[in-house]
Amino acid sequence: MSAMRRSMKRVWPAMMQHRRSLSTAKQRVIVGMSGGVDSSVAAYLLHQDKSFHVKGVYMNNWDSSDEEGQATCPADLEYESVRQVCSEIGISCTRVDFVQEYWNNVFSPCLDEYAQGWTPNPDLLCNREIKFDAFARYAHEHLGADWIATGHYAQLKPADAQSSALALYAAVDGNKDQSYFLSHVHTSAFQKVRFPLGALTKPQVRAIATDANLSAATAKESMGICFIGKRPFGSFLAQYVAPRVGHFESIESGKRLHAHDGFSSYTIGQGAKYSGQPVKWFVVGKREHDAAILIAPGTHHPALFSDHALVPTKAFNWITLPPLALDQPSPQRFQCWYRARYRQPLSRCTVTISSADEMLASSSTHQQRPSSSPHNLFLHIEFDVPQRAIAPGQSIVLYRDDGLCFGGGAVHAAGPSYFEMSKPLPSPLPEWSV
Repeated sequence: MSAMRRSMKRVWPAMMQHRRSLSTAKQRVIVGMSGGVDSSVAAYLLHQDKSFHVKGVYMNNWDSSDEEGQATCPADLEYESVRQVCSEIGISCTRVDFVQEYWNNVFSPCLDEYAQGWTPNPDLLCNREIKFDAFARYAHEHLGADWIATGHYAQLKPADAQSSALALYAAVDGNKDQSYFLSHVHTSAFQKVRFPLGALTKPQVRAIATDANLSAATAKESMGICFIGKRPFGSFLAQYVAPRVGHFESIESGKRLHAHDGFSSYTIGQGAKYSGQPVKWFVVGKREHDAAILIAPGTHHPALFSDHALVPTKAFNWITLPPLALDQPSPQRFQCWYRARYRQPLSRCTVTISSADEMLASSSTHQQRPSSSPHNLFLHIEFDVPQRAIAPGQSIVLYRDDGLCFGGGAVHAAGPSYFEMSKPLPSPLPEWSV
């Protein structure tokens, strides 16, 4: 026997043992957990899959120590819930602080938009900047993650048979689908993510938690701003944005009405505090230079409805390849589905690319006009059915027929409204549009 063969005979068992250990090694999954039923069941299901080693992480993203009216720290209570449920599942957990990242990359940019009278969505920014960026990087770099997972109701799978990259799809449970909140996350961030709840309904998730005797089975649904929670929004915002007082103004008469208590705390479609009227009045527009809040009577007032919205092409996050060229105005168009707010049923729209010069007829009610620069290109999203209360800063998300999420972007301008066009609303309007 040659020296080479004798050497191979000696090392071969060790080589085979190493290969077997590699093939049987568990992949490490780090689960972002809040103590609620969704993230708890996500961690439980992954732990049941014996090919995974699962660890829970509670993200502490908000420091309430200097916030008015906070006697106890909600984060401490939430982390105790996470520790409890992780103990029940049989996995370890830890707490990681992303307070600075949340303030710099989520909360502060939103404050700037609120101050301008816009209506940003912190939850979309939080997913992009914290859960699927800061948290994901921490999990991979410090905890050795092969995957991260969350309790979002969404699905990930290839966009077509020729692609191996994962794309975002709506969840099976249409009432709980959270792809809207994930639409600003970059494509690359999804490639090492698992959504265990994407094919489940909320009642099924509750049932799994109950059968597994998880304390989170009876946890209340989380509400409010991502990681901040539910609280009176106007008084909370006033702690960070100096209130700009002004007056309500009737959109119909132009008459100046009584004073309001804060320009930034009102959004399009919100009920206006105008007492003594036979019908409820609603905010239909905001004028920044004098902090006026424009209001109109009735939930079906035509000043609340518009046929289209403009989203800057550079502000739209395409999770898949865009179905049309984005570099110049073009008659090219594509039809798809859209959602303008969470849980709104999908509706049809037609998307084209327009220059700002072509779109100067945008709504004066909302006091937001695109720049006249021909280099500013916009997705012109034409609604098949008039849409109610489209506000600057609000995100519109586009979908393919099979539920694939193309992506989403913040509205720059809406309108003109049906009131501005002296155009009657079609009847009947679908229930979701009012």
